[in-house]
Amino acid sequence: MRARDEIALQARDLARRLMALEEGTIRARAAARALAAMAPERAAAVIAVLVDGAARDPGPAAAVGQALLDPGAGIGYDQLAGVYLAAAERSLEQVTSLFLAPPPHRAWEEPFDKSDPRIAHLTLGHKKSLARKHRDPDLLARLAAEGEPSVVRELVRNPQLTEAFAVRIAARRPCRPETLRCLFEERRWRTRPAIALALVRNPYLETEIALKLLPALPARELKEISRDGSLHLLVRALARRLEGDRRRPARGAG
Repeated sequence: MRARDEIALQARDLARRLMALEEGTIRARAAARALAAMAPERAAAVIAVLVDGAARDPGPAAAVGQALLDPGAGIGYDQLAGVYLAAAERSLEQVTSLFLAPPPHRAWEEPFDKSDPRIAHLTLGHKKSLARKHRDPDLLARLAAEGEPSVVRELVRNPQLTEAFAVRIAARRPCRPETLRCLFEERRWRTRPAIALALVRNPYLETEIALKLLPALPARELKEISRDGSLHLLVRALARRLEGDRRRPARGAG
């Protein structure tokens, strides 16, 4: 069996095992253990296959992205460095981009006046309690607009929160990067295509998160992102690369 076929088979086997697990920390930690057991060159190649296949099945690539973000996932520094170097030597940009953590394209600046008269008198604890269980859409919107990360973290766990509301939070500008990260870290929302797209299109999102969400987006959205001058150059470059890779097989099929 050729090396390329072996890598594809190993990637499919890993994807199958990961998708049998609960999405979130359990799946990400399993991805970390599997990658840590591979030689760096093989791990880089397997990650590349998973990322390239994210348009059809984003789950495994998302788990790998979460594993690389989580310092407690169990991938040692030497292994991470080895995978990065192996990917860089082979020009696997879809892999090296997962290791990059540049700041958001737009820097967050605290507004001079952010007080909302309806909630300004509330303590942080009271706001978090309201965000966790309140049903009033106007109040939830006010709490979301204030953008305090610890409050939004409770808000995105509120069962009354709709996807449309979550998209509004993801698209809000300006916005604290930590606030946007709350959506990425919440299992309920991070795999929703509309929310992933809104996050990636937000220049206040941490670039490392945008790079990890990109592989799951459809080619049409990738093309638009690659042309969006408000986004980080790395985000646009990877979007262009992924979109081009997906068009290439279609050309050959004709």
